[in-house]
Amino acid sequence: MSQHDSTPFTDAHAAWHAEVEAARTAPYGPLSATALHWLGAEPQRLPDLPGTWSAGADGLVTVELAAEDGVTRGGSPVSGTVELGPLSGTAGTALAWGEIQIEVAARSGGIIVRPRDPASTDRTGYAGTATFPADESWVVTGRFVPAPRAAVEVASAAGADRTQEYASPGTAEFTIAGQDLALTLFGSAEAGDLRAVFADATGTDLTFPSARFVDVRLLDPETVRIDFTRTTNPPCAYSASATCPFPPPENRLPVRIEAGELRPGVSLTPEEAASPSLA
Repeated sequence: MSQHDSTPFTDAHAAWHAEVEAARTAPYGPLSATALHWLGAEPQRLPDLPGTWSAGADGLVTVELAAEDGVTRGGSPVSGTVELGPLSGTAGTALAWGEIQIEVAARSGGIIVRPRDPASTDRTGYAGTATFPADESWVVTGRFVPAPRAAVEVASAAGADRTQEYASPGTAEFTIAGQDLALTLFGSAEAGDLRAVFADATGTDLTFPSARFVDVRLLDPETVRIDFTRTTNPPCAYSASATCPFPPPENRLPVRIEAGELRPGVSLTPEEAASPSLA
């Protein structure tokens, strides 16, 4: 069967990736961010944004706005001293300034202000992201090993001195090309939002080297399924204003995961697309 023949699996994969691209290119999606500002206790003006901004150690954000700034919150005008939060973890809120959404959020132990503009050049100039051919051999079943940790610290695209912490319920153990592997998982088995942040050997040539994201499905208390064909690039693959997490060291796999999204701007040659899977 040709790699390009339509099957229920390839059709479902194409529909999934269309949804990923639609979310990525949404008016206020990841491609709309135009800047990233960190707040401190000292009030400051932010380039190309209204108001004077500051944040306390408790995550409470204060912004001084004039009525003529035209800023709204939830559709209602706001002015004077406006307090947002306190914000912690990854909590956030937003103000609106004309067509620009002003995101205010806790990230990496600090508070960011990130304007989102539908007219961002990252969004208007986006040319799409290619994927490896959808190959069912990259749908891997493995063992879930509970090992709860309240806070796994990882590096962040927010900066060399910035880290983030995520709760981990345990690890997924599986085999690829005869090699036993494991991934530290984030999220919650109970909430059904298990995921892995990882990197692999394809980062040298075909995929985004800093991080890749994939959802993990818990089939039963001891079994997980990872569909690597649905691996996505993180927002930091597209925007310098992203704060996405990088993999913990143990999630940098020594094998090639030739599935999911390719690095932005990369496409496979016909020969590469036709090569057999390594899974």
